Amino acid sequence: MHQIRTALYSSILLGVAATLTGCGDTWEGLKKDTSDNVRAVENAVSRDKK
Repeated sequence: MHQIRTALYSSILLGVAATLTGCGDTWEGLKKDTSDNVRAVENAVSRDKK
């Protein structure tokens, strides 16, 4: 019974760690995409002003 409980807890912890890692990667990608989009809009606006 103890081995089953240990395996279950390990699986849960591994799942939580994988989920948090995925969320962190998504957050970093979202920040980069937003930064790229802001830069593109700034460039387009500055070209239109000329």
